[in-house]
Amino acid sequence: MTEFNSTQLRNLALVGHGKSGKTSIAENCLFKCGATNRVGKTDDGTSILDYEPEEVKRKMTIDSSLASCEWQGYKINFIDTPGYPDFTGEVKSALTACESAIVVVSATSGIEIETDRAWKYAEELSLPRAIFINKMDREHADFYKVVEELRAHFGKGIVPIQIPIGSEASFQGVADLITMNTKVLIKNKDLIYEIPEYMKDEVDTARHMLMETCAEFNDELLEKYLEGEEITETEVAAALIEGIVNAKIFPVLCGSATKGIGFRQLMNSIIEYMPTPYFRASMGINPKNNELIERRTEDAFSGYVFKTVVDQFIGRVSYLKILSGTLIENSSVYNSVSEKTERISSLYSACGKNQQAQKIAHAGDIVIITKLQATKTGDTLCNEEEPIKYEPVTHPASMFTMAIKADKKADEDKIGNALTRLVDEDPTLTIYKNTETGDLTISGVGELHLDVAIEKLLNKFGVTAKLYQPAIAYRETIRGTSKVEGKHKKQSGGHGQYGDVWLEFSPGELGSGVTFTETIVGGAVPRQYIPAVEKGVRETLQTGILAGYPMVDIKVNLFDGSYHTVDSSEMAFKTAAALAIKKGIPEAKPVLLEPYYTLKITIPEYYMGDVISGINTKRGRIINTESPSHDISIIEAQAPLAELYKYATDLRSATQGRGSYTMEFSHYEEVPAKISEQIIAENNK
Repeated sequence: MTEFNSTQLRNLALVGHGKSGKTSIAENCLFKCGATNRVGKTDDGTSILDYEPEEVKRKMTIDSSLASCEWQGYKINFIDTPGYPDFTGEVKSALTACESAIVVVSATSGIEIETDRAWKYAEELSLPRAIFINKMDREHADFYKVVEELRAHFGKGIVPIQIPIGSEASFQGVADLITMNTKVLIKNKDLIYEIPEYMKDEVDTARHMLMETCAEFNDELLEKYLEGEEITETEVAAALIEGIVNAKIFPVLCGSATKGIGFRQLMNSIIEYMPTPYFRASMGINPKNNELIERRTEDAFSGYVFKTVVDQFIGRVSYLKILSGTLIENSSVYNSVSEKTERISSLYSACGKNQQAQKIAHAGDIVIITKLQATKTGDTLCNEEEPIKYEPVTHPASMFTMAIKADKKADEDKIGNALTRLVDEDPTLTIYKNTETGDLTISGVGELHLDVAIEKLLNKFGVTAKLYQPAIAYRETIRGTSKVEGKHKKQSGGHGQYGDVWLEFSPGELGSGVTFTETIVGGAVPRQYIPAVEKGVRETLQTGILAGYPMVDIKVNLFDGSYHTVDSSEMAFKTAAALAIKKGIPEAKPVLLEPYYTLKITIPEYYMGDVISGINTKRGRIINTESPSHDISIIEAQAPLAELYKYATDLRSATQGRGSYTMEFSHYEEVPAKISEQIIAENNK
């Protein structure tokens, strides 16, 4: 592949709502560049970007995909991202590897849930953005309505740099507001004409908006604009570039992926106006002294692994954004996170599932490296003499949890390793072994996320697994008191067995577990047997009498007993303690406890009422609400874990996908009587 320096590179993440046409836009660009010989389609399984079995089956993007192509002496790296909320981790990772984003919006639907989310992710990174209004050929397509919606929602920095020629079935090209000519597709050929007379007024209005927006962010241009002086094409372009780089101006383009219109203009605009990585400085930590340091493109080599794919034949495939310096094949680099040296045997540029070897890559480029042994997503590769460590991306919280197990006996030994490799590829998945319930749990962003994970286990690692509702770690305690005797006496020839204890049971403090005390006087129970009594108490209380759950928050006092000089033993007193518990706990008003979790729910303020109502129906209670901004609300609530199964799905439904939450264990509370009866009956079947 041709060698490109930092000024000849452009890296862009294609982001937006599902079905807005992100993959189709990338496919059109690849075709126009000559990187492919046809425009692949997700719907018929011919896309070179959506090629994983799970994507072909569902006809949607699930994993971000790198698409590199050459255009007019430049290399453009597109990262096509998913538009479904379960896979937003892929979007965040892709944005960290790019200097800008193309936000794709449907001309018929306008702003949708993931449009908003992707915009905010890019905004958090201060990334320059352009907007591509797709589907201009569709029925009810309305370019100007969508532009107004965008400006009202995201600000007046959004401004068209081209407008459509025709609309719906008559859409045939675009009018460029900077060069003041039109590009029309006729018989699959892009032809350039002067702007037709009938469009003069429309173009003048749109160009006036462009001039006004550029002038607002450029003092020299503002002065000329106010004085009515002519502003040249070069001056407009310079002001536009300045506004884009500083994330003040967000140019709007348009086209149709179905008709193949607007993509030469899109790539030309990317080259002309979107930022090069050359001027970008990267901040990291010096691992030698933990001080903040800056790396520029001309400095020593460093790069950030933003994505990992686990191939069943090759192993780890690492996607690396080079932030500074140069990387050469057959060289060694240092992983400042694992503190291991890695061998770079080969470098590749990717075009979806196709790869092309390259010998050298410069700062700003995105490359693929295979067979790294000690490198995972989020790690930094660098020069060992000049080390640096970049901060890894913060992934969305795992909100949806299920228990998982192998569906076949033969897969039981393989599932653990397969899940570990799956998490290597997708850091938004978490695996946890609950030693109390015995469940192996898997957590993800949503229900579809876990369904896809199950399919990947089969397709990549040959492991058949199934999901089920995880068990809940209930507890038991008492609300009353009792005093009972537990006597173990057995004679069967020779030495017998004798242990006699009197125990008092009473409620303990919340969170105190089991508290054992003794108030023996006069040697009723010899000192050497008291530890055996305590051991018998603690072991027996691990299995409650109601439903077999551990007993907590209970005080047990040994206050009397008796012994036999010959027949008493530690085992006899341990057995006596167990007998006392089985007799005394039923007399002390035993109850079932359930775990309560604290939720922190972030939602648009508009959905506050629905979300609070939903919490109330789950036996929850609101602890606090706050509004950190005019349109965002944060609700702090507590609810029993038993009611939070699939809450991620419920919240998504209540907020149209705009809500998120985190949860952590808080405390245990008594289960309501009717529910308790059901749980006890189920466990005693």
